[in-house]
Amino acid sequence: MNSKLMKLDAPYNVIYAGGRVGRHIATLLTWSDDDAEGSVMDSDSYAVIDEGEEFPAGTLCGDAELHDCRVLCPPTGTNLYWVAQVIEHDFKQIEPVGAYYILERMRLLGCQIAFPETTHFTATLSILPLNSHEKQRMYRVKSNPHEGFYFESEGTEEEILYDLKSQLGTYRSFFLDELADIRFSTHDMELANVIRQLNELQKIEDGDDTDRT
Repeated sequence: MNSKLMKLDAPYNVIYAGGRVGRHIATLLTWSDDDAEGSVMDSDSYAVIDEGEEFPAGTLCGDAELHDCRVLCPPTGTNLYWVAQVIEHDFKQIEPVGAYYILERMRLLGCQIAFPETTHFTATLSILPLNSHEKQRMYRVKSNPHEGFYFESEGTEEEILYDLKSQLGTYRSFFLDELADIRFSTHDMELANVIRQLNELQKIEDGDDTDRT
């Protein structure tokens, strides 16, 4: 097995790599030689990152090959909708790290996230019943990242409400100045109580007793 460390030049992309977020400072290339053919076999590449702050630079992200990583924020900055898509990508991993870690690491790394002109957002939930014939009903819910913020949960009604409250709290804490509210809705005939509580929670926190349209 051969290997070579290819150092990259600043400014660096901030990437999501196998559950870690950091500046992409180098790439480790590995390959085997086919002695009979004189060609390269089994070539792979892995990101080496600088996570910033308390972590020393040089973390090898060996859990994800380079083509499985995502550029989270170029040096020129990123936008809210792309961040939502990366958070959706994180949920697809075996062990998602969650929006809080991603946004906190982006903040520490100085990433600039461009917001649209509006401060009022919508989260349209797609709701899939998983065992509609059981007494303890289970659901899987997802939102659309193209609406600006991504939400996902699976479990009972109570578990989903807890998860979505937590995710909502994360977004509101990180984007306090840019975000007025996220209004939840669905086209499905499920979890109306969850949606009502999430919307009422924001009205209470904002001191607003009237519905926004």
